Amino acid sequence: MSKQAFLTCLSAVACLFVAAACAGPPTEAMDAAELAISDAMEAEVDKYAPAEYEMAAAELEKARAHMAAEEYGDAKTAAENTMALVESASQESVVQKELTKREIDEALPAFLERWGEISSSIEQGRGRAARTLAQEASAFADSLTMQLNDLKANEKWYDLKMQLESAHMTADSFAERAGG
Repeated sequence: MSKQAFLTCLSAVACLFVAAACAGPPTEAMDAAELAISDAMEAEVDKYAPAEYEMAAAELEKARAHMAAEEYGDAKTAAENTMALVESASQESVVQKELTKREIDEALPAFLERWGEISSSIEQGRGRAARTLAQEASAFADSLTMQLNDLKANEKWYDLKMQLESAHMTADSFAERAGG
């Protein structure tokens, strides 16, 4: 290689380094990463794909740290990685949300049948304690029905699953207090 060609190549490489060093903050990439995380949170990705969401959130924190250190190339890479991780988490969330919905579709009728048996047992009780328990059970059933219907209507499957698990514990308590 001639001396002139070598100097030309060296100048080109030096220009690239200077251009990279002078590149401004990747605000568009950071804004897109922040929005992706925000949208994922709103879509409840953190509930249905928590591990994947945490990886994306951690990558965004890295991007923020790089921005603070004015390491803009690394910040942009981390922001782009954040968006890719959010996309992956979102896809996993869709799968997990559907699985949770199916689980609820199976568990809810079984719970309602069990609750019917518990209610029947409570209603067969005699005396003031039995009447008090029946009133508590009725209030619980009314409140639970409203909550479950609201969560189901809004397709809040994760929250519905958690509410159903809590309802099972309350139903166990009623069953125990009813003597069965």
